Amino acid sequence: MTKPILRSRGWTDSAVRDFLPQPEGLKPNPRFASTGAPMPVWRPATVAAVEKTPEWQAWLERSLRRRQTTLEALAETEDEDFRARVEAARIAIESEGGVSNA
Repeated sequence: MTKPILRSRGWTDSAVRDFLPQPEGLKPNPRFASTGAPMPVWRPATVAAVEKTPEWQAWLERSLRRRQTTLEALAETEDEDFRARVEAARIAIESEGGVSNA
């Protein structure tokens, strides 16, 4: 899972830093293949484990309220490819026993 996908699930850069371990891999940046730095990625199982903790759930609720937004609003996009990746990530997280953000 990449940071853009995590953001669509409510994550912020500080939440990634505070709740997730170091990236579990790197993948090439699809938008800037020749010049972009590789993107950090995490396994769905890792994200699922964090998202089902009471600490994460409390943080997410406070964060959404503070940002005056919803998970639905964060996941909105006109990019069909990104929408498909977000849906695939949601399914992978749920299959690991994680919390549905849908």
